[in-house]
Amino acid sequence: MRVRKMKKEYLRLHAFLLTTLVVCVYSSYAYSAPLLLVTRPGVLVERTTTGKITSYTLTLVIPPLTGLSSERLACLSEANVVKKQASTGSVEVKDGCVYFTVQNPSLEPLKAEVVLEVEEIPSVQPQPPVALIAAVASVAAASYLTMTEGGREKLFTALSLPVSYYVSRYEDVSRSPKRVTILEYVKANPGVTTRRISRETSISFGEVQWHLSILERLGFVERVRIGKYSCYYYRGTPLEVWLSNFVTRELRTSINAEALRKAKPRFEFLAQRGLIPYNEVQLIVTRENGRKTSS
Repeated sequence: MRVRKMKKEYLRLHAFLLTTLVVCVYSSYAYSAPLLLVTRPGVLVERTTTGKITSYTLTLVIPPLTGLSSERLACLSEANVVKKQASTGSVEVKDGCVYFTVQNPSLEPLKAEVVLEVEEIPSVQPQPPVALIAAVASVAAASYLTMTEGGREKLFTALSLPVSYYVSRYEDVSRSPKRVTILEYVKANPGVTTRRISRETSISFGEVQWHLSILERLGFVERVRIGKYSCYYYRGTPLEVWLSNFVTRELRTSINAEALRKAKPRFEFLAQRGLIPYNEVQLIVTRENGRKTSS
C-alpha cells in the first residue's frame, strides 16, 4: 500500500511539474515589459511603463553602520538601460545586472533608491527542447519523494528560476488560480508559514512550496527562515506587521513593542538575508503575564 501511494504521489507531482514547465515555455508571444529579476532579498520594485520605455524603482534599506560594495540587486533580460541614477551611492550596470555601492555611517537606517529606465530589445522567444524539460521534471519528481522538507525547498528554489522567467515574460501570473489563491492568502496573512498556507487553502504542501518559490523569484513575496519555520509575507509589508503575526499565530504569544523597536534595525538587516535566529525572536516576545521572555 505504501509503495502504491508513493507511486501515485510520484506520478501526480511528475505531471504537475512537467505541465507547468511546458506551459510556461510555450506561452504567449505578446509584448510585455522587459524582465527584471531581483537577486538580493529585501529589494522592493515599482514599475511604470510609458511607450516602450519601462522605469524600475528599486528601494532598499541599509542598516546603520553598514554598507554595500558592488552588491548585485537585480538582472535584466533583453533590455538596454538608457538611464540610471541612485538617490545615494553609485549604481553600475554590467553584463545585464545592476550593481550598487553605498555606505551608511549613521546610527539610523538609510533608505536608498535606484531608478532604471530600460528599453526592450526585440527578440524571438527561446524554445528549450521538450525532452530536456521532461527530463528535468522527472528528476525533480523523483528527488522530491526522497527529500526532507528543507531539501524540497532548495529544489523548488533552483527550479523556479527558469520557470519564473517564462511566467513573468510570457504568461500572466494570475492565470494560475492556485498561485493567485496563495498570493492573496499571503497578502492577508503576512508572516504565514508554508504548512499553514497548505492547511488553510487546501492546496497540497508540495504545490504551495512550488508556487511560493515562483512568487518569491518574481518579487511578489519574501521568505524568512526563523528556526524550523519558513514564513512568507507580501513584499513591502512592514517588519513589525509580519513578525507580529508570525509570533501570534505560530508561537502563540505576542511581541514586546519596546523590545522590537530597539531591535528593529538588526531584525531588518537579518530579514534582508532571509534568516532570523529563533533565539533572537524569543528575546522580543512576551509571556502571558506580560513580562519579556529571557534567552
